[in-house]
Amino acid sequence: MTLWEYMIIEDMGMKTLNRRQFIRTVAAAIPVAAVGSELLAAHPSAKRPNIVFVFADQMRAHAMGCMGNTQVITPHLDKLAGDGVLVTNAVSCQPVCTPDRAHLMTGRYSHTTGVVHNDIRLPDSETLISELMKKQGYTTGYIGKWHLAGNRSNPVDAKSRRGWDFWAVRNCSHQHSKPEYWVNDSTESIRIPGWEPEVQTDLAIEFIKKNKQVPFCLYLSFGPPHNPYIAPKKYLEMYKDKTLTARPNVPGGKTTNLLQYYAMTTSLDICMGRIDEALKQAGVSEDTIVVFTSDHGDMLGSQGHRLKQRPWEESINIPFILRYPRKIKAGQRRDWIVSSVDVMPTLLGLCDIAIPPQVQGLDYSATFLGKSQVQRDAAFLFNVHTGGGPKTDWRGIRTREWTYAYHFAGDWVMYDLKNDPYQLKNLIDDPKYAARKKQLRAQLETMRKDLGESLPLNGKMPAPIRVPG
Repeated sequence: MTLWEYMIIEDMGMKTLNRRQFIRTVAAAIPVAAVGSELLAAHPSAKRPNIVFVFADQMRAHAMGCMGNTQVITPHLDKLAGDGVLVTNAVSCQPVCTPDRAHLMTGRYSHTTGVVHNDIRLPDSETLISELMKKQGYTTGYIGKWHLAGNRSNPVDAKSRRGWDFWAVRNCSHQHSKPEYWVNDSTESIRIPGWEPEVQTDLAIEFIKKNKQVPFCLYLSFGPPHNPYIAPKKYLEMYKDKTLTARPNVPGGKTTNLLQYYAMTTSLDICMGRIDEALKQAGVSEDTIVVFTSDHGDMLGSQGHRLKQRPWEESINIPFILRYPRKIKAGQRRDWIVSSVDVMPTLLGLCDIAIPPQVQGLDYSATFLGKSQVQRDAAFLFNVHTGGGPKTDWRGIRTREWTYAYHFAGDWVMYDLKNDPYQLKNLIDDPKYAARKKQLRAQLETMRKDLGESLPLNGKMPAPIRVPG
């Protein structure tokens, strides 16, 4: 069967299929590794774990019941957290799409990869987790938003497909009800009507079914709850009897789009339930590392701001749940500071794969396994971006108890997270906290120096830098 056998409509240079045709057609392009191939020959004593890494776009950490939110409907994510480890202080160290996705792929900060703002192509010289997994015999797959191919209007060319045996991707679009995909090395895209997360979950389930006999690494990148805030009626109706209230740090107490945001989040929750069931049906749940997270959060009116690119919790604090039944104790709630650069080395560590020396993130694998107490005492926060005013050009630090940030004009924000979790009182100019501010500033500058980050903070976009390796 050829990839295009079931095409029915050609419109404006792209093919359009209905959902059933799309799944049937694209599923035929999913590779199936031979059982007992070189991976098992190299590691005969044990089958390495599978990876299912799922990440939302623009989902903040407290948009889950397991994080104390009684308004949002997320029973499957709450169960996943109960079956694994819920990390409450997970941080997007640069809360905007392209840079954070580069962190996830490389384990390196954006000032070293050069991916310092949206729509910069991830350099070909960088080593991706997919390439390392593939070298170890894993069957690899990526489904959904990529946003690492350069300009967001670019198609995803074959050169972007870095170690992924299978992918059905777009570069960047937020048309959640009519997504467009490039499949494997195709030069033509397919458009598929329907709610995007449901279609992507269909593909993820097909990938799991086809590769259940061999170790696989599957990344699933959902588009919602990123704006535009639109959700199918069936998810909106799930909230018809709920009264939704804004967070205390929303001026005037009025948050627009909260219903739609929660409905979109619930749609992802239901998709996670389907993926979980697929792993059980395939008989691989015990030996599969499942991660659910996001690239960054959404202010949704908190502090009078919208979207992301800010040092406040709604922007930087992201969901992070990791489950690995075979080796990690269930029911853990941890206040570890896990930064987005830590994800790649941690997954490699859990799979017993060597971590390249250029990786800057921390390998938390032994900590998750209960064999170590190694963890961060702080996360480096970084943002360089156009389109949002000069205060989007800033640096910061996030500890368990404090957030501090400055922009090009000087000190900006400082919060006591333990006593002020909603960040209602900015202590940046309070003389009683001058010593604390000095300490946090010194700690931040030490991190910048150790990481080699010295881009100017002048409210202007610096040229991307390229660091070999």
